Amino acid sequence: MEDKIIREITGVMDKIKEDEYKLLASLVRKSRRVFITGTGRSGLIGRCFAMRLRHLGIEGYVVGETICPPIKKGDLLITISSSGMKKTVLAITETAKKEGATVLSITSPKDNPLARISSHKIVIPIEESLQFGDSLFEQTALIFLDIFVERLRKEKGISHQDMKKKHTNLE
Repeated sequence: MEDKIIREITGVMDKIKEDEYKLLASLVRKSRRVFITGTGRSGLIGRCFAMRLRHLGIEGYVVGETICPPIKKGDLLITISSSGMKKTVLAITETAKKEGATVLSITSPKDNPLARISSHKIVIPIEESLQFGDSLFEQTALIFLDIFVERLRKEKGISHQDMKKKHTNLE
């Protein structure tokens, strides 16, 4: 079973194009701040990503947290949603667009309501999975974002030790 799940994840990762990493890098580089949203497990993946952005010295926020400032023009909203149909995520996306922010959706179907209203999209190409629910999407999204963080870390010349210095000491 474990081998099949690993092969599933690897199979999807192999389909993600280099251009997807370049798009994300370009948007993060030119944004003043990065806001991340998603519901359920996708939201948890977003929280992981926001933490790593902060470790890289990038101002990242999780939508809905008490310390989340208002989004404005020049900011980036990253929405993570397998279905692209959650009403909460769609409402947040509409608000961000109304405020002039750029919106990047990380989603699975190429054509869904979220992808249609986003400024940019990264599609994680899930066809079928032997796992329950959207597990394959969530696992792949986490790995994709972690690989992105490592690439950006190297590009910026930030060491793991430097990142660790920005990690909370209140654990």
